[in-house]
Amino acid sequence: MNILRKFKHKTSALMVAILMLLGTKSYAQTTAGSGISQETMLYITFGLVFLVSLLVLLVAIYVLQLLKAFIRKEMTEEQLARQEAEPGWFAKLWAKWNDFRPMEEEEELLLDHDYDGIKELDNHLPPWWKGLFYVTVVYAVVYLLIFHVFKTAPLQEEQYEREIAAAEALKANAEADLVVDFDENTVTATTDATELADGQKFFEAQCAVCHKADGGGLAGPNLTDEYWRNGGGISNIYKVIKNGVPNTAMISWESQLNPIRMRNVASYVMTLQGTNPPGALPPDGELYEPENE
Repeated sequence: MNILRKFKHKTSALMVAILMLLGTKSYAQTTAGSGISQETMLYITFGLVFLVSLLVLLVAIYVLQLLKAFIRKEMTEEQLARQEAEPGWFAKLWAKWNDFRPMEEEEELLLDHDYDGIKELDNHLPPWWKGLFYVTVVYAVVYLLIFHVFKTAPLQEEQYEREIAAAEALKANAEADLVVDFDENTVTATTDATELADGQKFFEAQCAVCHKADGGGLAGPNLTDEYWRNGGGISNIYKVIKNGVPNTAMISWESQLNPIRMRNVASYVMTLQGTNPPGALPPDGELYEPENE
């Protein structure tokens, strides 16, 4: 038993030392600007602590088995027989967790009431259930203190708003680095295959709901003929994409697309002119003649 106590002390000291080392290393990485968030670092630390604890537990079980084997060699046959007659540690633990009452005591546990011949035993809740309930109570108190009293961690809504703000800031920085030399009045159609493919991809994903993938029109007007509600040509199409059309399903995409993406979409719409897909809607709007632009 002295050997076992010494081993427990050594393993405990080893575990504390490892945890201190991990904590120091994590703090050093965070302060050094490794780019890992504090939340991610916390998860990594807990994972390492769990792994180290599991390894220490496995080593302890192995050493205990060795000690048990050494002790059995020193025991007499009578002691061995007495030990084998006793229930194992798992059976004892199972009985303790459930606090089983022997069948002979059922008469003492019967309640007075009777439901159609069905009687009830006055058994209390097993210890494992009560222990789990106490853990949830403690967790609820800790959760309340962290998120609602001291507010050391954000709630889901606040976390969502932070992520949205970070995404918008990232988008704003990306758009700030984007240099364009045109607006809705000076835009010209692109002929670059990559940019046209980008415009086609967006059109088929977002615009095809109203205009069909071939541009023939569905809830929205036909985009393949020469008749337009808000004017044809790259400049007018770009304006509609950018500003939308009031009182219609055509929304403004200015807040979601950068100028180059809007130009790519408008340029792709221009390539649909004259394709005359089957099932296209009849002309809607006024005839647009490019020479009058």
